[in-house]
Amino acid sequence: MPSEPAVAHTPGTPPVLPLMTALVVTAIAVALIIGFVVIGAALHVVPVYAGFLLLWYWTSVTHSDLRALAPAVIGGLVGTGLSYLLQTGTALGNGPLIIGALALMVVALFLVIAGRLPLVCNASTMLYVTVFNAPVIQQGEDMRRVMLATVLGMVWFGVTIGVLGRLAPKAAPDPASAQG
Repeated sequence: MPSEPAVAHTPGTPPVLPLMTALVVTAIAVALIIGFVVIGAALHVVPVYAGFLLLWYWTSVTHSDLRALAPAVIGGLVGTGLSYLLQTGTALGNGPLIIGALALMVVALFLVIAGRLPLVCNASTMLYVTVFNAPVIQQGEDMRRVMLATVLGMVWFGVTIGVLGRLAPKAAPDPASAQG
């Protein structure tokens, strides 16, 4: 059976997988997504898109590294909380709350840029602040439900991907990389 052609990996793009591996990963992803939607519907947890935002960030940016799950979730919750403060201040016409929320967002941005408190303020924080401050989301979203959906996503995706990772066959070490 001929092997697939080698394709150069460009920084910023996902690695090229063999077609059968990509097919299996896609099938697993679809099953995980369906499972999350079913669980969300059964528990009346909406909006499930918040869990999918976490899934996208965690799998795309950190490549499903279980050590990166907690910072992804905590950062997402911080970003959601900051957005909630701004949403509440805007809905109440409370100028000081709006200014306070914006000031906290600037502090969070500074902490991300400075690389300080990465468990709390990280790229996930900024992703959630960016998405949840879109006017269409700010107008009709209950950020408490967004937080709940994010935590549900952490539990569902973290546990299932963690279990699947332990069940997956381990790749054989590359003999070329073992030579020094």
